[in-house]
Amino acid sequence: MLRARTYLYIAIALTLTLSTPLEKQTNPVGAVGYANVVATSVYWGSNPLNPSNVHPGDTNVRLSIVLANVGDDVARGVNATLFIGPPLTYTYYQDGVQYSASTVSKMAGDIGPGSSFTLGFTVNIDPNAKEGIYRYNLEVSYRSARELQEVKNVMVIDVPVWRAEIRVQSVLTVPTKIYPGSRQVQVRVVIVNSGQGAARDLQLRMDLKPPFKASSSGSDRYFLGNLPAGQSSSVNFIVDVDEDAKFGKYFVDMLMEGGGSSVSIGAVPIDVNEKVRFEVLSVTPTTFQAGDTGKVIRVELKNSGSVKAESVRVQLRVGNFFAGTLTDFLGTMLSGEVKVAFFTVDVDSKAKSGDYSFDLKIDWTQDSNPLDDTLRLSFNVQPSGPPVIPIGLAAVGLASAVAYLTFKRRRAKTGQA
Repeated sequence: MLRARTYLYIAIALTLTLSTPLEKQTNPVGAVGYANVVATSVYWGSNPLNPSNVHPGDTNVRLSIVLANVGDDVARGVNATLFIGPPLTYTYYQDGVQYSASTVSKMAGDIGPGSSFTLGFTVNIDPNAKEGIYRYNLEVSYRSARELQEVKNVMVIDVPVWRAEIRVQSVLTVPTKIYPGSRQVQVRVVIVNSGQGAARDLQLRMDLKPPFKASSSGSDRYFLGNLPAGQSSSVNFIVDVDEDAKFGKYFVDMLMEGGGSSVSIGAVPIDVNEKVRFEVLSVTPTTFQAGDTGKVIRVELKNSGSVKAESVRVQLRVGNFFAGTLTDFLGTMLSGEVKVAFFTVDVDSKAKSGDYSFDLKIDWTQDSNPLDDTLRLSFNVQPSGPPVIPIGLAAVGLASAVAYLTFKRRRAKTGQA
């Protein structure tokens, strides 16, 4: 009877051992309190409020694991061992030689009830890693302060490996309509991270090609920094448009740069609108003399574009030795229409002879946008000639003298006869 009762006690003890979780196996029944250390959080980086995102190919990145004592006794000598497998690897150097290990152990020391400790593991990510959540075993061992028995608990932790998906979401230019020759154009691009991982140290660059160029050094680049998953941000670039740009829709590549490489994240569409083209058909006169006053210059101007120009004003920009009425208003000029601008010019008598080039500035309104263009006109200045009135008087005097002398000679001959 005593032997049978002994066998029954052994059987009950075995049943309790197999059905009890590992972390509670060494806690005797009826103990007043015990330590219970579990992993409560896993994240990349060192800031739980702003976790980092890892990418395939990243090296020496920190994986943080938070251990918390949810029991009511102090956990003594807490030690954690992480079992590492693909796509994570752990490497270290000894005497200049690189080694790898499949397990890494970290000490957390004593953790009181309700307290926590963050472990940091430095690992590498395989370049060919796929997105997803990878599961690894973490073995935690410690002793309960009251019982001084070692507890070993193997738990599974989830380690995320996500990619950031950076895309161009929308584009806006300021001003809305841009033309050939437009300067300091703001290109506002909304960038969105549609992936599940955060992007860090994000630097963007517009791959500008003719007819676009950066307005100033660095205005085609923007350092955005970190962009969490699911969020968007607006970035600004400043560009100029070449004067000879043809109107139409252009697509500029937006590049994401980092680590010595660049990846296209989408195209930025930019519309260049048609700008009125003016053409000088004729200029008269083109030759002046130093000292000329009130000379009227006639400039025949044509709207050679396919859109109309409103409030057209023409200015002749001259240099030294020239003055006068140098502005004319032509009003609205339809496509293909020809109008004549008149300027009245005085030429200083001290003007040197030679060729002079002047700007003909034309400004107008097109689709409620103020625009301007500049054409070049050339004139020739010759030395001033002898005064016309003195020459005339001298000619008349000379003719009178000749007539008088002729008359006297004829009269003298008649008297002799």
